[in-house]
Amino acid sequence: MITKVKVGAGPCLVSPFLCLGLGSCFISHLEDSLSSWNIPYKFNPLGTSFNPVSISEQLNWLLDDQYSLEPIELYSSSVHHLAAGNKFQANSKELLFSKINKQRQLFSSFLNTSQQNVTLVFSFGTAHAWERNGRIVNNCHKLPGDFFIRRILTQEEIIEAWKKVINKIPEHWNIIFTVSPVRYTKIGLIDNFLGKSILRLAIEKLLTLRKNSFYFPSYEIITDELRDYSFSEDNGTHPNQKAVAVVMDRFKEFLFI
Repeated sequence: MITKVKVGAGPCLVSPFLCLGLGSCFISHLEDSLSSWNIPYKFNPLGTSFNPVSISEQLNWLLDDQYSLEPIELYSSSVHHLAAGNKFQANSKELLFSKINKQRQLFSSFLNTSQQNVTLVFSFGTAHAWERNGRIVNNCHKLPGDFFIRRILTQEEIIEAWKKVINKIPEHWNIIFTVSPVRYTKIGLIDNFLGKSILRLAIEKLLTLRKNSFYFPSYEIITDELRDYSFSEDNGTHPNQKAVAVVMDRFKEFLFI
């Protein structure tokens, strides 16, 4: 017997509106579904992100022109922006900053010209993070492994990171949080589930900090309702297309579309 996960009530979407997504897994599947529902969608211009501290810093950078995004790493004649995806590297700081600032300009232009209601969707992937010289990085850019130290984020530091940006989000915007159902088997299943539990507890606190904030249970749908491995890719870690279709149908139900 399968107990269906209750998705609850999502935000009241007032047309016209658009969605912006930052994070991992769940976010990558949104574009096709939202497009088929005639909802404009923009994915994080800095690429896929997994840990919630990096996601909060990226959002801060997108919303605040005065916010400086770090860290920068020079390695083997290339400059890497470790707060962004692997493609954000160049032969000089000037080229790198030109590349990354262009993305912010395009994002701002898209947002400012839309003049619509906005729903932000954040997918937290893992509470395990990598540090370089005491700074959390978003992506290791395939640099030498001994450059980084892996540690698990605490619920408290996740909340503190989000307190620095959550008040910059316009009050009339909606926020949807979710936890990625992808299993991070490289760190081991015990550590994987420990990280997921920290994310879930942190989100519960974040929901209390601001109105128009919601939780969508993509993690619970995949790990409990669809726990059969017939809903997983061959690697056993990622949901397959059948599972994604179920989650997207439930997300549509959640949004009352």
